[in-house]
Amino acid sequence: MFMFSKSLDVEGYRVLVSTCIEGRESLAFTYKAYINGDPVVFYGIFVPRDGISTAIAVLRRLLLNVRLSEDLASNIDFYIRYGNAEYVSTRRLRRYLRVVNAGDGIIIASPFSTKGPDKARNEDSVGVLSLKYCGSRGSRLIHAFAIADGVSGLQAGDYASSFAVRSFLASALQLAVSSPGPDVADVLRGVLMDIHSELKGYGETHGLNTGTTFTGGVIMQSGNVSIVTILHIGDTRAYKVVGNTVNRLTVDHSLGGHVITQALGYVINNIDIARTMLSRNSYLVLTTDGVTDVLSDDRIAWLIYEYKYPRYIASALINAARDAGSSDDASALVIWRT
Repeated sequence: MFMFSKSLDVEGYRVLVSTCIEGRESLAFTYKAYINGDPVVFYGIFVPRDGISTAIAVLRRLLLNVRLSEDLASNIDFYIRYGNAEYVSTRRLRRYLRVVNAGDGIIIASPFSTKGPDKARNEDSVGVLSLKYCGSRGSRLIHAFAIADGVSGLQAGDYASSFAVRSFLASALQLAVSSPGPDVADVLRGVLMDIHSELKGYGETHGLNTGTTFTGGVIMQSGNVSIVTILHIGDTRAYKVVGNTVNRLTVDHSLGGHVITQALGYVINNIDIARTMLSRNSYLVLTTDGVTDVLSDDRIAWLIYEYKYPRYIASALINAARDAGSSDDASALVIWRT
């Protein structure tokens, strides 16, 4: 995925890769998230017996924590590693997932989040879902990502942020198996409007005003080309860092002092769209205001330069924010194209 101005050695940085199964449709996946501060990691591969839609349905339920029906699970071969547990219908599928040294052009991502020291609960959520679809017309590789910060001045901010992140990533599944046409943003805008409506419905049902900021999107990766589409509401942020250059890709929808002008599930005036390319040795960084309230853009860039790898950068950003006095929930997602 990404780098800075000094040379980065990816030798020894281990990543999970998948290979296609000749003559069969398959969907390989890796999911990493912090949902309201709780880490979630699982990966695996699905080989459906009656069409890829079954694989999408099963993975969508896993992402949304919905119980699988027996008839759905019986129509698919699978290998899933969830934490320290394995769930398998046939162990031979494990050979199509390999851990190797990261090479050039690989996309690596890592989220991290901690609760603010004075907070009762963590209202941030952040996650990334990498998918590789293999079919008769070749393979497709995408990475869906999202970060959300529940609005503290409203109610159920923790529910709003977790629902937004999990629902967005689950809805992006379809992009892995079918082309959305020339403008992915139109598809993703529709996804966000659906999430907005569902959150408003939740609030009305429970007598609550709830909402969350949101910054997320997808990376469509094909060979040496990685096209990024980002959607943005509120004051979470996205940065692109290449060499010594830091570009903020989003504009805060804020009046200052944590007063935001729009939030998913509360009121939407406009969904901002940003597009960019990820070249070799570049980073995409998403943060909540628990980080950016106390760290300058230059400080963020320096930490990327200093720590190099996503899992170290993400934790370094949060630790630096705490050292700088942040009392808010603080979350980051770092994506690197090697």
